[in-house]
Amino acid sequence: MGEGIVFADHTNTIVCVNAAAEQIRGIDAANFLGRDLLSIHPPPARTRIGVILASLRAGTLAYHTRPLEIKGRIFENSYYPIRDGEDRFVGTLMVSRDITEREHLKEENSELRDQLLSEVSFGGLIGRSAVMQPVFQMIRSTAHIDSTILITGESGTGKELVARELHAKSRRSGAPLIKVNCAALPESLIESELFGYEKGAFTGALRERKGKFEQAHRGTLFLDEIGELPLAAQAKLLRVLQERTVERVGGSREIQVDVRIVAATNRDLRQDVADGKFREDLFYRLNVIPVELPPLRDRLEDILPLAGLFLKRFGREMGRPALRLSREAKEVLLAHRYPGNVRELKNAMERATALCGGDTLGVDDLPPELRGSAAAGTQHPSRAEKGSLLAERMDDREAELIEQALAAAGDSRTEAARLLGISRKTLWKKMKRYR
Repeated sequence: MGEGIVFADHTNTIVCVNAAAEQIRGIDAANFLGRDLLSIHPPPARTRIGVILASLRAGTLAYHTRPLEIKGRIFENSYYPIRDGEDRFVGTLMVSRDITEREHLKEENSELRDQLLSEVSFGGLIGRSAVMQPVFQMIRSTAHIDSTILITGESGTGKELVARELHAKSRRSGAPLIKVNCAALPESLIESELFGYEKGAFTGALRERKGKFEQAHRGTLFLDEIGELPLAAQAKLLRVLQERTVERVGGSREIQVDVRIVAATNRDLRQDVADGKFREDLFYRLNVIPVELPPLRDRLEDILPLAGLFLKRFGREMGRPALRLSREAKEVLLAHRYPGNVRELKNAMERATALCGGDTLGVDDLPPELRGSAAAGTQHPSRAEKGSLLAERMDDREAELIEQALAAAGDSRTEAARLLGISRKTLWKKMKRYR
């Protein structure tokens, strides 16, 4: 056997030590046979091991496994109680496995994953698709300046995440990021919410209150759903953007404000300007630097990484291991059109984590609307086409990882195979396959 075997009888006397145990632990069996099992453990561990052996003997513990590092090698020691046909305790079997290479590979894989994640993510945004790279570049280029940013994109594409990244990487990151959901503000309260009010300005104004512009002084003001502002409020907002001063409701003094404006909308503001629903001068004041977020259906390469990220996150929050995606579930996720974009995918993964009974997420664990998309053959690719699409994407990813491993290994196939956790022959076959 490749595993090291040490067996102690019902009196804890060692009666068997195999050759692998001698090699793995660097011991001579003759020096251990006839000794008490506890005596081969260092004093600090004897009490703890004694409790474990007693629990194994009593049947209150099915088995026990613990890692152990000796002279730079890492071992996994497992203890098993042995019983005869009449359930009488016969002795304790200790199995030692050298897991040094496995642990080193796990560390290297973790480092490679971290490196890969840094290459395909930007703060809270994840995306290796080509359409997301201009977004990342725009954030890098504009975060440190104070120019006004207008973020456009469908609902659920992550506009608020972009605003947070712009603020976090700006010189204003030490000051507040104040968010205003313009669609949620009643028209009668817009002015007091944005600009504040003085004591006694209206019934119920028992004390003065700073508006959102003052609260964001020296920081960033994020105006979400800016296209929902009524025309009257647009005119007042335009004046503040031009003059950088606000006047509280019920007040007469002008207050200087130093804020960076980041606005977002899921509407076509140019069309709204043409329809008379949005002021043209305000549009050009806001649209200094436009950032357009693509819908998730145009980011096919990002769907599965995002799904995996959400599964890990919700697994941690719910205190359970992260679910794995079955091949069929991956096909369904790739086939769906995502009218709700990333938010829809996130909600689907949260639901699946809460309801899935096993460790693998299957098609039946997905929301009905996703399963319905996969079944609608007239609107979406056939099963064969989806399978081909998934295989193609997985092949692309595998080829990319091989290229990265070869680069990290200085084109050494042996080292690259070790980094990837595959044999050199398998690596050669895959290199030939992907040319």
